[in-house]
Amino acid sequence: MRIPEEKIEDIRRSSDIVDILSPYVRLKKRGKNYIGLCPFHKEKTPSFTVSAEKQMYHCFGCSKGGNVFTFIMEVEKVSFVEAVRSLAARAGIELPDDSQFSSEQKTESDQLLAACRFAGAVFYENLVKSDEGKYALEYFHKRGFTDETIRTFGLGYSLNSWDAFILRAKQEGFRTEDLIKAGLARQREDGSPYDYFRGRAMFPIFSTVGRVIGFGARKMRDDDPVAGKYINSPETPIYNKSRVLFGLSHAKEAIRHEESVLMVEGYADLISLYQAGIQNVVASSGTALTEEQLTLIGHYTHNLTLIYDGDSAGSNATLRGIDLALAQDFDINIVELPEEEDPDSFVQKNGGNAFKELMKNAVSFIEFKTKKYLDAGVLATPAGKTNALRSIVQSIARINDELKRNFFIKDVSDKFQIYESVLFRELEHALSQEKKDSRRSFETERSAERREQEIVLPAKSVPLVILPEEKDILKIFLDGNFEVIQFVLSHIGIDQITDTHVRAILQHVLDMADESGSFDVNRLMAEMQDPEMKGLISDAMVSKYELSRGWLDMEKEIDEPNPWKIARDSIIAIQKKNVLKEMEQNERSLKEIMQQRGDTMPYMQRHEELKKVQRELNSPEYLKVRTQ
Repeated sequence: MRIPEEKIEDIRRSSDIVDILSPYVRLKKRGKNYIGLCPFHKEKTPSFTVSAEKQMYHCFGCSKGGNVFTFIMEVEKVSFVEAVRSLAARAGIELPDDSQFSSEQKTESDQLLAACRFAGAVFYENLVKSDEGKYALEYFHKRGFTDETIRTFGLGYSLNSWDAFILRAKQEGFRTEDLIKAGLARQREDGSPYDYFRGRAMFPIFSTVGRVIGFGARKMRDDDPVAGKYINSPETPIYNKSRVLFGLSHAKEAIRHEESVLMVEGYADLISLYQAGIQNVVASSGTALTEEQLTLIGHYTHNLTLIYDGDSAGSNATLRGIDLALAQDFDINIVELPEEEDPDSFVQKNGGNAFKELMKNAVSFIEFKTKKYLDAGVLATPAGKTNALRSIVQSIARINDELKRNFFIKDVSDKFQIYESVLFRELEHALSQEKKDSRRSFETERSAERREQEIVLPAKSVPLVILPEEKDILKIFLDGNFEVIQFVLSHIGIDQITDTHVRAILQHVLDMADESGSFDVNRLMAEMQDPEMKGLISDAMVSKYELSRGWLDMEKEIDEPNPWKIARDSIIAIQKKNVLKEMEQNERSLKEIMQQRGDTMPYMQRHEELKKVQRELNSPEYLKVRTQ
């Protein structure tokens, strides 16, 4: 079965686009709209616009746009069905289960997400209902996790069996190949499948919107043949560890509220802090910070505090991402834990309030680096001091804000008793090197892109450049005022629109109106398959009328442009171009007839007729009666 149109419309009306997009984009109010940095491409100046009135978004940088459904589909890389399901769950609207949806509505991602969702439920059931799971439940309780916390994070247990999960999944209709693709099963050399997670405490890994996309699994038995205390899901089409932060789906509201985020290493570290009331926390899961992870955090805050556990190799890896974070305009502080303590053990021994007090001692990255160099004895020699200072200045060079760089240089000058002028020369050298490295990296990426395009990809289409008057006609049609649309069609035909994309959309609007007696831009967006067409629709919906921008140049404040006036101006602009084009053609024909010594009178008469039409078009009285 397909999802009923009225159900989709209920979900859309219950899903405010500003609320839905805010977890992904830091939106700022600007006039009637909201703006922010685009989540689909790298940019430093916001070009991503959200219209609360139209319930649409559009990026003027990469031309991606749409409504709440297309946004979730694009950012989460899921199908329309999964996007509808996600928004329905958020809105508290019930939908039929997965098995009732038609197969053509499902994508590979849907199948894998469904498998992971099922696995999460099975592992939780194993934990709280099976005899074997009691050992893992006791382990969680000993770590101080309450039953409520266990439910909140969906903790579970995988049975110590080679095929218990696979057999259970098959009974529910899941295909073995999907379990393998989702990282829940593996294949032996003979092709037979087996459970990937066996006899381990399970930590589900959630996407930003709270869908299970993978798992972390902790060793429970001494005789476990798999090496490593923790194993994680392998990379899959729905799980890429460099683009995921454990706990973000739980922490995002607290991060926004606190306007800051804490970064810890492990699953247990995060869960203990969260349970203790420190909820603006995410975990790197022992990996070095990546640009993608920082971009995720940047949607909520640019104040980042790293929790440093000196005994942890993972924390050291996280700290190697300091320069990367500085380059993305983060303000970074570091909290150093006492020796032989990690966030989990510290909170279990001392409580959440003690941890909050510890956070008050957070230091800047400069103070932290200096202390590390001092503890290592690096600052004991002139050569060591030189290397340490150079490293610190190179970190400062990653900061984009020149004023902020200058304050940090002054701080280093005071701390090391060295002239600022010397440090600024070193900074200039570091900045110069940064530019060279960036240019070299950019050229390498562009070269790789070109090679990829030559080998695999078709040539990219030229970006759409729409005539202002045609874009305004498109906006008039999408606004759905059929009186104005009829006025337009009474003076120009759709075939007079030069842009094929605009022409196709206008025809689609008319077809929908003829079919149902009304028009809905969200239905149009759902039916459009071409990304360029979707981008064009969203652009028109969130943009001001093109011709009305001239009024702003005349310093006239117009909140609501008159659609009749816009329609009239657009009609006249199109008719003027058509007349000019015909005049040019007539002049070419006249020259040819004169060279052939033929009868020029018809062409001379046509020229005068066209001149008269031009004068009419330039008259302020032309079409005036229809705009009042």
